[in-house]
Amino acid sequence: MTTAGQGEKPQLIIRRATEADLPDIMRIERDSFPTPWSEWGMRAEITHIRGRIYLVATLAGKLVAYIGGRRAADVCHIGTLAVDPAHRRQGLSEGILLVLLLHLVEQNTKEVTLEYRPGNIAARHLYQKVGFTHLRTSKGYYRDTGEDAHEMAISDLHQTQRDQSLAQQWERWRQRHQYELEIVL
Repeated sequence: MTTAGQGEKPQLIIRRATEADLPDIMRIERDSFPTPWSEWGMRAEITHIRGRIYLVATLAGKLVAYIGGRRAADVCHIGTLAVDPAHRRQGLSEGILLVLLLHLVEQNTKEVTLEYRPGNIAARHLYQKVGFTHLRTSKGYYRDTGEDAHEMAISDLHQTQRDQSLAQQWERWRQRHQYELEIVL
């Protein structure tokens, strides 16, 4: 694996998460959320939960982002998405989210849901940008702070128009970010 030197593109690999990724995932988790998942809970999500899908992004060999969710029948719920604070604002959250969404299209998923804290403006902008729409606000959803949660969904993931829109967003993302990209799913 090469690192980016002058004039070289940084190597970005997006792949399925493994148990070996857990220490880096937990480091990012603790740096990203007021109440991080437990290591036990995250390990179960990555290795044991049926229908789970967890992806990680490595940049020049360092794990810098992850996304995870559970798929049941034709619906997927994204439960977590985080980027290492030192690597934010580099397009990584959008890139890994788009890879997951395009993978879910290939798996004939019809709907994707998620929730986020109302104070997380960056999350709201990202989710709206890729096509999520607001469903409802769940009062007191987050037990740690009592905050509400905004629930969002893409309910037409299986429709050709949505697939084409995501593919176009993916191409624009690739042109903007110019990573040496490898996707291993």
